[in-house]
Amino acid sequence: MKKFSLVSKIILLSALLVSCGQRQKISNVEEESHDHSEEISLTEEQMKAVGINLGNVESRDLNSVIRVNGQLSLDPQRRAEITSLINGVVSNVLVTDGKYISAGQPVASITSMEIIEMQKNYLILKKETLTAEQELNRQQELSAQDAGVQKTLQNASAQYEISKAQLAGLEKQLILLSINPQQISAGNLVTQIPLRSPIAGYVGKVNVSTGSFVNTQTSLMYITDNSDIHCDMKIYEKDINLVEIGQSVNIVLTNQKSTVLTGEIYQINKSFDDETKAITVHASIKPATPNTKLIPGMYVTGVINTGKNKSAAVPNDAIVSRDGKQFIFALQEEEVSEDGKSFHFAAVEVISGVSELGYTQITPVDKLADDAQIVLSNAFYLGSMSVDHGEHNH
Repeated sequence: MKKFSLVSKIILLSALLVSCGQRQKISNVEEESHDHSEEISLTEEQMKAVGINLGNVESRDLNSVIRVNGQLSLDPQRRAEITSLINGVVSNVLVTDGKYISAGQPVASITSMEIIEMQKNYLILKKETLTAEQELNRQQELSAQDAGVQKTLQNASAQYEISKAQLAGLEKQLILLSINPQQISAGNLVTQIPLRSPIAGYVGKVNVSTGSFVNTQTSLMYITDNSDIHCDMKIYEKDINLVEIGQSVNIVLTNQKSTVLTGEIYQINKSFDDETKAITVHASIKPATPNTKLIPGMYVTGVINTGKNKSAAVPNDAIVSRDGKQFIFALQEEEVSEDGKSFHFAAVEVISGVSELGYTQITPVDKLADDAQIVLSNAFYLGSMSVDHGEHNH
């Protein structure tokens, strides 16, 4: 075997040391890359090519909002409950659920012995009133001839006034039951009366059927006029002072996210609800598209615009969305080497708020330095690089 010279041994040892040093350097780079997998690096040339600008989070006047829950509702005069003024049996139901009816339209009819009794009493009272009037006239004639007794005249006058008042009251009752007193006087008595709707609208659930016995407490059905529906929203104590009449509201139907309505607060309750310890705020709703079906009781989310406040904000282009979260990119380090300048960024999770005039309100999840440099434009480029890194690491 050929022996190595001293020089050869030195050269071989040096080569081994260099080789070991190179492997260590690569290992360190890989470890560093792994430790900073969330960081994204760009060269100065890449920054210029993509159009990425740096700056600070700004304090801007943005509209402040309150998010509340509520539901669609109607004013009391826009809904009606149909009941009977007398006890009786339903002889006919003239409408069905969902049917549109006009004000004054009959919705059912009631047969009752009370109706016949009232008409009989009316005819009797009318005759008694006529008799009382004739007696009064006779006593007045006697008194004029000094042949009558003053006390008898007074009694006749009182009896006539009582009978007339009773007759007038009974006439009003018959009219309320849709019975024409003149028809009764002609001898045409009725055995059933119609129940009419006091408002125009749609019939809700009908609670009775033909043959049902009803009294004055029985709810036969209800009518709703949805032409002037509004929104009732619950405001809790911490937000009461922020809400005022005239503020605009965006209203989103809970089960129809694509339907966004606009409205305006027109009334604020002055007392707390005992169960929720909140006050109710009423908001009118501006006309929606003809295809939008609004029904009382629908649940909504309201966004009340409470005015402008100073807020931390960034341009809309500074925010990217990923995995249901939102991020901005903050500068971590600026490095200068022989190859030029490079910038290292890290994603910072934020919670976004109201957007206005190209800016969006943000609240960093973790504290961000006041003088932190962030990417203000084209942040989507870093966002795509961040996704690519995540997929590569995975």
